[in-house]
Amino acid sequence: METQPLLLPPLSDHGEVITFYAYRNDGSRSAALANLAVLLARRRAAYSPVLMIDWDLQAPALQQYFAAPRNHPGVLELFEACARQLALHQPNGICDDTLLAYEVLAAVDWEQYVLRVDEGSQLYLMPAGRLDEQYRERLAAFDWEALFRRCPALFRCFAAQMACHFRHVLVDAESGQGDTAGLCTTLLPRKLVMLFGPERASLEGGCAMVRRAASYRCSHEDEQRPLLVYPVAVQLEGDDARLRSLRRHGDGLRHAGYQQELEQMLADCYGLRQLSLDSYCDEVQLQHSRDEALQLAVQATPEGDRHTLARSYETLLAWLEPGHYPWQSQAQLAVLDQLALLPAQLAGNSLALAQARLQQELGQLYGQQQRWHEALACFEPALQLRQQLLGTEQHETLASKAAVAAAQFQLGQLEAAQILQECVAEARDRLLGAEHPDTLAARSALAVTLGARGCHQQAMLIYDEVLAVYGRVLGSQHRLTLACRGERAQQLFQQGEFEAARSAQEQLLAERKRCLGSEHADTLASRSALAWTMLQLDEPDVAHSLLDAVLQISIKHHGLHHAAVQQARAALTEMLKQTGSHAGQHPGQADLVPELRQDGALDAYDEALLQPLQPLHPLGPEVAQRTAEQLLALDQLPATPRPQGS
Repeated sequence: METQPLLLPPLSDHGEVITFYAYRNDGSRSAALANLAVLLARRRAAYSPVLMIDWDLQAPALQQYFAAPRNHPGVLELFEACARQLALHQPNGICDDTLLAYEVLAAVDWEQYVLRVDEGSQLYLMPAGRLDEQYRERLAAFDWEALFRRCPALFRCFAAQMACHFRHVLVDAESGQGDTAGLCTTLLPRKLVMLFGPERASLEGGCAMVRRAASYRCSHEDEQRPLLVYPVAVQLEGDDARLRSLRRHGDGLRHAGYQQELEQMLADCYGLRQLSLDSYCDEVQLQHSRDEALQLAVQATPEGDRHTLARSYETLLAWLEPGHYPWQSQAQLAVLDQLALLPAQLAGNSLALAQARLQQELGQLYGQQQRWHEALACFEPALQLRQQLLGTEQHETLASKAAVAAAQFQLGQLEAAQILQECVAEARDRLLGAEHPDTLAARSALAVTLGARGCHQQAMLIYDEVLAVYGRVLGSQHRLTLACRGERAQQLFQQGEFEAARSAQEQLLAERKRCLGSEHADTLASRSALAWTMLQLDEPDVAHSLLDAVLQISIKHHGLHHAAVQQARAALTEMLKQTGSHAGQHPGQADLVPELRQDGALDAYDEALLQPLQPLHPLGPEVAQRTAEQLLALDQLPATPRPQGS
């Protein structure tokens, strides 16, 4: 290939450095980098300069993708020149490490180590080095650690200088945990793409390198810069769906899946209590074929075909290029993209209202992930905009107030939540009427907050008033009526009135089974709530059986790895822990393995609950109750004496 002179003026704004790292080298890392580089270079009408740096000096591969000449100087020669310049530096000269680094880089004329590899776009390559007969000998003799000690800022400044001239700088890092792998992952990038294959060592080694890079950034004052990490699972061609699912989710017993380990690693690195990679792991997976390792998939496949590796690279870029976090869902990315485009489409009040709508939608998505700080950060500006433009009592403004209050409640800001909920309830009562569904929903939300603040009498009064309206207007079997009954029963539980809570929960469980079916999500929620009440009433066997059934039904409907199954398993495990049960002592522990079983005893329990059902109004202590002995007999478990006075 004929070398072209470079015309690389500085960018108006800085680009970014992205390192690609894999603990084990199977070719997928270089393939991913080469394909993504082509995609990035051809965006924005091919005016964005993109640089690839082949820093895998032991096994350079990028030249082969672009038929680049083997005799072109590259990374090794560049830093050999830097070492020679540093040797000429006098101790009484420049003392500032950063100034010294930039002086050295200016002296070596870095542009001579870069060549253009695509005439259809501004795609450039800095190869590993001149692959002549002395290459291996020169590489073995070069001391990277000594170069770093001589000028610690050199590699950071090199990355910054490349980012001044290229929109994207993609670094192909050496595998393993050697010196060059460390500097490529720790000192250079703003973003780190960690690829890992099916082998356990590939995942563990990659996670170890990410933790090392994050720890270094946090502990060294000069290196405290953002580092966004994007883990990417590489599946082997021919793997079936069952095997891919097992690798991702684990077996639920001895081995955790890679998603769980990645979530823990990212949570530790970013100081987050919890995060979910469900959407990201659903979408971002690469299929690797060794036979096609040196082909550019983005050029070899037709555009628009979603069943291609090229589409997989495009999907990864949806998170990577804008700098979205991997725990942001695809739905959130869509809203964020819309927000970014709005200023070019609208102006004035129309722009502000559209921004408020999208902020509200984004906050709701964060709330679904239990990320309430982020949700509140979206709800509050949406509320402010709507109050300014629409007034304090318009429907959308009241919806924003309710959303802010809900987030405040989840964050423990109960007094602030109560104030807003009282405003919403009062305004909806006055504007819509006392029996409007929105008014009743606002009053129910207020009752939950009052109960959490210990205002139990006020909360119960609201619940009874709301239930009376629901029963009269919607009927006793409407989902809102049943939901409100569930909240009222939970309030009884919080007050410590466990017998009353038990009675209300039993009736609700029976009614939901009758109306919705024994395996509906709301029915399972009733079983779970009743289980914790039975535990408080010192009936652990019944409690275990109820949670056991919830887990089995969840597995039956969703498979082993659904969020509902994980939640049910966690609840049963927590209950077993609280009661001191062990894996071999309680039949419910069988829930922790994949086998399904039909819990006929619990079906009998539900059927028995249906028989003495009383009218729904009024809801009070006169509801029919059963003894613990009767409950246990219905579940075909040996009865145990209840403590005196219970």
